[in-house]
Amino acid sequence: MELTHELRENAGFQWVLNRLSPMSPFGKAAARSLRWYGPGEEAALEEELDNVALAMELWNAGTTAPQTEGCGCGPVQLTEAERKDAAAALRGVTRCLPLFHDIRGSFDRDPGAPFDLVELFEIKHFLVTLEQLVQAYAALPPMAGLSFPSLADALELMDPEGRRLPTFSVVNSYHNDLAPLRAEKAKLEKAIRMTMEDKRGPLMEKRRVLAVEEDKLELEVRRMLTGKLMAYKQAFLDNMETLGRLDLIVAKAKLALRYNCVRPALSADKSITLRGVRHPQVEEDLAERGEQFTLLDLDLKPGCTVITGANMGGKTVSLRSTVLSLLLCQCGFFVFAQSATLPLFHRVELILADSGPGAGGLSSFGKEVHLLDKLLRETHGQFFFVALDEFARGTNPQEGAALARALVRHLSSLDCVALMTTHYDGVSDVAAAHYQVAGLVRDIQGDEGDDPRKRIARRMDYRLLPAPPGAPCPRDALRVCRLLKLDDTLMELFQADL
Repeated sequence: MELTHELRENAGFQWVLNRLSPMSPFGKAAARSLRWYGPGEEAALEEELDNVALAMELWNAGTTAPQTEGCGCGPVQLTEAERKDAAAALRGVTRCLPLFHDIRGSFDRDPGAPFDLVELFEIKHFLVTLEQLVQAYAALPPMAGLSFPSLADALELMDPEGRRLPTFSVVNSYHNDLAPLRAEKAKLEKAIRMTMEDKRGPLMEKRRVLAVEEDKLELEVRRMLTGKLMAYKQAFLDNMETLGRLDLIVAKAKLALRYNCVRPALSADKSITLRGVRHPQVEEDLAERGEQFTLLDLDLKPGCTVITGANMGGKTVSLRSTVLSLLLCQCGFFVFAQSATLPLFHRVELILADSGPGAGGLSSFGKEVHLLDKLLRETHGQFFFVALDEFARGTNPQEGAALARALVRHLSSLDCVALMTTHYDGVSDVAAAHYQVAGLVRDIQGDEGDDPRKRIARRMDYRLLPAPPGAPCPRDALRVCRLLKLDDTLMELFQADL
């Protein structure tokens, strides 16, 4: 599945990715091309989540902060001493990760083009750092699917003296003629220093000839090293891929600990169960204003579930929170919830008509119809999830309500789970389930001079409550307008026309 820019932005997934902190170029590349775990890949996803859980446990154990009771990641079977040693090893791994440079481009070269000295330095630096990381990694409990192909022979080639210094030079041992030539050159340079400047000409010419010969020998060595190193190309690339995966796993673990995320369980019956789900981007925005996010509970079964409720009641946030949970789970992340049981979909989509420019100059209504049609055509024979925000609100109410009802019926006939918000009556009659925002239920006095948005927030109960099919949509527009201090004359005309 393609995680488009629009989907990442609208769901808040990009916000999460921006707070991910891989330390190596390979981890950053892995974060840009996340694996999507679809139906049939449950075992692979569980392995990834096991790895994240292990990294969470060890990272948590390695902190000096007071330990919380569990980390939402599941048990890791280690004794206290083992956990302490493994936590230190993980810190050793993370100390190595930022030291790597991206050398993939060096191995994408024309045949016969030798590595230059800078490239050889970078390759040796990579090998020395990799050896240090692999030694630390070996002290960890094994992570599923992560192994480092041996590059010991390549390291010996690049470090024939065994000093393990992250530097490189063409040492004498690479060619039998280098040592005597360099000795002669050094002797000549000493003679040059001891000779009057006006008599150095013949000596300088001899030095130039030796330097040219030395360059030829070094080129010969570089060609030899290039040929031998290129034989290890796939092992180098495989190690870089493993480094990227390991780096990404640690970054996922640190993110989950930072935001108190929970490991998702995988659903066996295509249903979604979310308890205490939250949207971290909205939660952070609210916290900056001194407000608190209302945790949401949702149970979604195959077919289309409908959410109705007051304007400004958080219906769109509930869609975004659900989609974000699915995207995170299917990319191997822990989710922002107290608990989550989720199935794996071939595709997850969020259709917000007002999220950006229309397709080919279409109106908001035209855009959402275009996106829906594209989704239905591309998911034939697939299990998919779609969230739709007030679908068909951009056309006349009679036709819009009819189209919304027709869509709910049609989605119920497909292999999908769908979630739709609406203000149209009659849509929930044909839905698989119906939720309503609790709404403007709090009676508060004495805040008439406060910011209108805060007045609404104080009175709004954002919880999603199960509602019977066909329950009428709430009629809160008049009260919302009054709280927003709409012009008095207009309000009188509005109320008289109801």
